[in-house]
Amino acid sequence: MRKIYLLIHAYEFCDTIETKFLGIYSTSKKAQAAKKRYYLLEGFRQYPESCFSILPFELDQDQWPGGFVSADEIYDEFRALTIIINEMAGVEKAPENAWDDEDYYYILCEISRLSYNTDDISELADYIQQLFREYVKTQIDREICMETAKKLLQHKK
Repeated sequence: MRKIYLLIHAYEFCDTIETKFLGIYSTSKKAQAAKKRYYLLEGFRQYPESCFSILPFELDQDQWPGGFVSADEIYDEFRALTIIINEMAGVEKAPENAWDDEDYYYILCEISRLSYNTDDISELADYIQQLFREYVKTQIDREICMETAKKLLQHKK
């Protein structure tokens, strides 16, 4: 199983999402180094670091194997994911209110993306733990992350 890591920069501009494709890297470490280089550049440093995303993809794997999904279905799935993550993180807000926190919303988007690209509970748990540590400066127990990853992967089936 070979992976590549896509680095993008996305931000809201005039009610649309402006996305810049920055590069494809052979390792997560190389993508992280590129992110650091870009963040130092004029223009990029004017936006929060959370505008950068590193997206891992397995080579030769379909990304939409279940077929087309409507916006309503995506919303319902994202709302369900948010409820599961809110429970884990002790967030007592309705999903729509939790989404107002930019870093938390980013974490949810990343968890959603990876949960549809992996069946590896351990990989998803590690990523959940990493995201909370990096973006919310909160350490969540590994066992809790494992239980949450199991719930998320069971929910997607």
